[in-house]
Amino acid sequence: MNHSPLKHPHTVVPCPKMKRATARLAAARLTAALLAAANIAAALSFSSCNGNPTPDHPDTDGHTEMITDTAESAAPLSVGELADQIAAGCTFSEELSRNDVYLDTHPFGFSALKEQLVSYAAYVPSGIIPEEVFVFEAVSTDDTAAIADKLRAYVAYQAEEYAKYAASQVPKLDDPVIVTHDTIVVYVISTDNAAAQTVVNDILN
Repeated sequence: MNHSPLKHPHTVVPCPKMKRATARLAAARLTAALLAAANIAAALSFSSCNGNPTPDHPDTDGHTEMITDTAESAAPLSVGELADQIAAGCTFSEELSRNDVYLDTHPFGFSALKEQLVSYAAYVPSGIIPEEVFVFEAVSTDDTAAIADKLRAYVAYQAEEYAKYAASQVPKLDDPVIVTHDTIVVYVISTDNAAAQTVVNDILN
């Protein structure tokens, strides 16, 4: 007696129609996913082209945080700040002190420059040495030459005075630092005027 092999009671053999239906459903889902991805990409591209922030760089001002069209320039230093930096960068026989009224009554007559000056700052010694730092702000660039000329005459005056009672200090006046930059004029006498010249140039530029 022949017996046919028994099929498992839970085995389902799909028919050709079911296979075709399943394939169509999978294709439809894949197409829908591709369309959705394309729409998202188009939306992001449109947002970027119109200057709107992308999700990676949110900004309530309508600009990305990574890109800026403007940059603020640093505010120029005041004569006091310039004098502070120059005095800190140069070498002196003793520590100089800030005295912004020193030239007002100086016997050399710096008061004659008052019409050509906006302001000035000074660092001066307490001992008998010619080491000093002066920083002037002129009213205009036309006035800087007159201030520089006054300082050159001051160097000659100092050399003559120190020759009378502290001749060992006179060589410090041989190569004074006198620099003009825009409306700023700087004067320095230090223990190393060549190094002081470099310090002043670096700060002004």
